[in-house]
Amino acid sequence: MKIRFSPKFYQRLDEISDFIYNQSQSKTLTIRYIVNLKKHIDISLTTFPKLGRPAEEFGENIRKLVHQRYTILYKIEKEYILVITIYKENLPFL
Repeated sequence: MKIRFSPKFYQRLDEISDFIYNQSQSKTLTIRYIVNLKKHIDISLTTFPKLGRPAEEFGENIRKLVHQRYTILYKIEKEYILVITIYKENLPFL
């Protein structure tokens, strides 16, 4: 099953990227983290689409996958998986 990412996800990913860079001052570390995060999402959800727990508090058929204190919200559609957004677990930002 294909994975699609929403514009909101990419916006949040840019913000996470900026935060990691500001904390580390390392482009290499920042890029590595973002690449590994996207790889985790791709592999996990294409292999096990229902891996995340149901998160109906965010909407109908929404699921929640957690990776290194970041929550990834996604929805399984008929032909693809839509990754809606990502946020830090202790700082919800939808």
